[in-house]
Amino acid sequence: MANQKYHFDITPHIVKQLGEQLVSDEITALLELIKNSYDADATYVSIEINTNGQYAKGNLFYPNHGGFIIVEDDGFGMNEETIMKSWLIISYSQKRQLKEAKETTPGGRTPLGDKGLGRLSTQRLADICEIFTNKENEEGTHIAFNWKDFEKEDALSEVRIQAESFAPKKTSGTKLILANLNHSEVWEGQNLEKFKGQVSQIISPYKENRPFTVYLKINGISIDLDKSNEDLRDFAISHFDFYFDGKILGIKGKTKLTKFIGNSRDEFNSFLEIDNGKKFYDFLKNKYSDISKTSAPYFIEFEKKFDFDKDIGGLEIFNGERANPGSFNGIIDEFTYDNWMSSDENLKEIFGKLSNYREFAQSQAGIKLFRNGFAVKPFGIDGDDWLRLRESQTFASSYYPLRPANVLGYFSIDEGENRELKDKTDREGLLSNPYSRNFFALAFFIRDEINRYQENIRRTYNDFLKTYKTTNSGIKTPIQAFNQLKDTKDKTEEVKPELKDAVNTVGKAIKDSGQIVKSVQDNPMFSTDLEKETVEKVDDLLTKLKVIQGTLQKLEKVITKAERINEVIDVLEPKIQVLEEQLANFSELASLGLTAESVSHEFASIADRLAEKASFYSAKLQGKKLNDSDIYVFIEYINTTVNGLKTQLKHLDPALKYNKEKKSSFKLSDFFKDEKDYYKNRFDKLQIAFDIVLEDDFLIKVNRGKLVQVLDNVLNNSQYWLTEKKKSESKFSPAITVKIESPWIYISDNGYGVSPAVENQIFEPFVTTKPKGEGRGLGLFIIQQLLDSVGCTIVLEPTRNEDKRKYIFAINLSNIIVS
Repeated sequence: MANQKYHFDITPHIVKQLGEQLVSDEITALLELIKNSYDADATYVSIEINTNGQYAKGNLFYPNHGGFIIVEDDGFGMNEETIMKSWLIISYSQKRQLKEAKETTPGGRTPLGDKGLGRLSTQRLADICEIFTNKENEEGTHIAFNWKDFEKEDALSEVRIQAESFAPKKTSGTKLILANLNHSEVWEGQNLEKFKGQVSQIISPYKENRPFTVYLKINGISIDLDKSNEDLRDFAISHFDFYFDGKILGIKGKTKLTKFIGNSRDEFNSFLEIDNGKKFYDFLKNKYSDISKTSAPYFIEFEKKFDFDKDIGGLEIFNGERANPGSFNGIIDEFTYDNWMSSDENLKEIFGKLSNYREFAQSQAGIKLFRNGFAVKPFGIDGDDWLRLRESQTFASSYYPLRPANVLGYFSIDEGENRELKDKTDREGLLSNPYSRNFFALAFFIRDEINRYQENIRRTYNDFLKTYKTTNSGIKTPIQAFNQLKDTKDKTEEVKPELKDAVNTVGKAIKDSGQIVKSVQDNPMFSTDLEKETVEKVDDLLTKLKVIQGTLQKLEKVITKAERINEVIDVLEPKIQVLEEQLANFSELASLGLTAESVSHEFASIADRLAEKASFYSAKLQGKKLNDSDIYVFIEYINTTVNGLKTQLKHLDPALKYNKEKKSSFKLSDFFKDEKDYYKNRFDKLQIAFDIVLEDDFLIKVNRGKLVQVLDNVLNNSQYWLTEKKKSESKFSPAITVKIESPWIYISDNGYGVSPAVENQIFEPFVTTKPKGEGRGLGLFIIQQLLDSVGCTIVLEPTRNEDKRKYIFAINLSNIIVS
């Protein structure tokens, strides 16, 4: 028979201890209260924190207090019966029953809370808790209690609860007023900025991922979670979307052109920015068919899909099939904090300066795990690297994998869709089971696919640069080599004092270590076993220090010799400058000679034809068979010949010495229009089709003669090899194409192409496959020198013709473009 005199009870202090253990900090406490609003089908929750004032907008049971927090929503609210259970019976949770039955709230939400922690969260924030709540069209209930009373009473049932009814102004909803803040410093001063970042970590700052609106005001200052996040996302250099629908895992990504700036703004300007990446995209597309062009502000994009059952290995089997964690989705934005961003006008307008932008972005950095818009700790919170980005950064190549401090994003799961992904009791992680382990496996798969894409595009960019710029460590001229020498000398002088200190430090360490070893070795009977063991280690260290000392002494000698570089520089500088001038003059004169050679050949051809006509009509005159029409024909021929000579001279004129320093601005289309007659006359006689394709005209400023010399040398080369092919193949129809596409000029022909044996040395002097007497191997070398003198380049495109030979010359004029 039960004896009611004997029964279980509990001291209120246990409740306080329970709350302290389960609710670790103010952020977690606030999050639990926000989740309560979500579970109540609220469309919004409004949070106001005031660290000093008193709440004066309603009748309170505890009106005298220091600081308060208001958490208010428009959810379905509570009546007296609900309050008695949901708030006053510790650990009771109707939500738990809903989740176990796989049911939802009236609004169709799967409850997030099921452990009854909401009421315990209030004690973390403040001493006093007052609740105003009402269900739809019902009388409101106002209760209040003080958590301090839990430390005074002997039994839980003796804790004082004050209650009254009130006439509600809203249809339904709940307002919590928490007064006498426990740690007001959390919401003030420097801690406030930290708190703002923490809020964005626990409540999804991504509007599309947040199930309802959160309003936040601290000491009168409104914090706009949406605006701050949208402003930040605009500066992402890469953006990745991914989803898993239960069967297919899809990954999409897009990258801005600025992703490729890296450490060299000059290379970016010269080879990417000038044509908005068009040439690089063609290069990239040739290698990766799944990469395509996308709309501004992004540059390229990719998309891949994988079958859960067929394409992804290493997943766990449970009950005879792969443990499916349920559908999820997410995004990752990648950022850079490189110094080039300091000149971004949008960044200045929004953040003021680069350091502010960097600090704000890094305060939110990390990949979070959000369940229905609320963070699951510790995933991505306060630097937690659950996705192991640091690990992938360590073991991947140096081609910029995702880095923890440079990414902001989330994986979004749902309480209903991902029922098997369960929180631990303390809300610090997921319970380990086949479903959660497969979820992590999919997350790592996504990470690796993104990193693979990052590596591919970066490697291809490096290959692109190797192809389209002069290599040789950036040293292209004697002057650059001389400057490199000076830079080496300056850096040597900078490290000299540090080296001297290092030599002294190592010497002292060797001396001290030697004394310790000697002391123990000389007195073995008075030394302990520990001292002997330590001396063995010190002796080993002493040997290594002596090796280091020897290396440093050798380095000292090298630096001493390096100091004499000054004398070498003094001797070399004037000679190098003279050599540079001589090389420039040689290139111009040699190029002029090649152009003049071509023109003189045309002159000789014209003179021969004129002499032939003159002989013909002279014979007619001597035979008295010359009539008036013959005279008119001959005069017309002379006029045509004179015009032909003028055309040749006009072509040669810009390259003459007196014109060499003159620079003018002109469009490429106008240049070729002016030169059209010369090239047409030249190639028509050889039956070579000559086509100029204008795709993207542009304006340049350069000495016109230099451009004439450059083009003549390339076209002379094409003319020679086309003629050779025609000799071998009578039905061959030779053709030359010049394509203008800012900032490039592409020159190609349908000949055999460049011999693979010389394609890597084609721009070096005296390299040629022409027979002796017909080629000097100087033309392309001279072209490179002429272009280098104005900061431009020429390369042999990697594209190969049907004979598997390179055949397109690309001239980069980006440095002389007039914007």
